[in-house]
Amino acid sequence: MTGTLITQLMTELNGFITQDRLNDREKQWAINQVSDAQLQAQLKQLSTTDIKIIAQLAQADSTRAKALPQPTALSQATISRGLTKLAKLGLVVKFRSLKNNKEILVRLTPAGQQVAELHVKLDAAIAAKAQVIAADYSPTELARFVELMHRISQIKP
Repeated sequence: MTGTLITQLMTELNGFITQDRLNDREKQWAINQVSDAQLQAQLKQLSTTDIKIIAQLAQADSTRAKALPQPTALSQATISRGLTKLAKLGLVVKFRSLKNNKEILVRLTPAGQQVAELHVKLDAAIAAKAQVIAADYSPTELARFVELMHRISQIKP
């Protein structure tokens, strides 16, 4: 019985993971929220990693590029590639610090800020729906599920 439940759990997790592609439902939702064709085109090219970087950048007016790996749990190489892509899309601007010419700072453009705001709205909508689903479970059951998901995420092949 446990084997069957594990198989079902892994099937659900894999389905959840494969939702993260260039044309997923969340991206379609965001695209449908805006009428600006250029912003829609920019949104179509974003990955979850790109959104994660944008969400972190939205926390401050400007951010040191080297400070992004820790709060995003992404490697410096991934951050660097992501920032280059986001700059080409016109969603971020990279510039040098006036205090330290070697230090790269990054800030969202107005379009990048719009993407960040859409992300906040989407997270709130998903959280509200998840809250309704979670009402069917006790806090103890939810805590055990969170523990299970954490332990599964720690599995090394």
